[in-house]
Amino acid sequence: MGETSINYLFPPDRIEELPTWRFVLHFKAPFLFRGKKIQQAVTALKQQKWKAIEFPCDLDDLEYDSGNKVFSIPVEVPEARREMPNSLEDYESDVWKIYGNMIECGFGDLYYEAIDFQE
Repeated sequence: MGETSINYLFPPDRIEELPTWRFVLHFKAPFLFRGKKIQQAVTALKQQKWKAIEFPCDLDDLEYDSGNKVFSIPVEVPEARREMPNSLEDYESDVWKIYGNMIECGFGDLYYEAIDFQE
């Protein structure tokens, strides 16, 4: 397993200021056996229990972005869940779980996008 990094496309210390918690996690996809590794990652994610996040689409419908060479996973925390105690901690725990599963399946750097972030 190689070294990877997390690249925030928004200031992470301003997460509480975002109007919604809707994000896209863009993972650099492996070159070799990409299709097989994507399927392994999707299977692993579907087997997890999530504390706060939901997937706004079916994980099986996600596709490799050949232009950017990434596999992108949209996630969101519904407003009602966001208002509950420990929602930020639970959300962060879920993101780390996604990150760990993706790295274990051979994916690389993460580009972490907040859909509703505006400078």
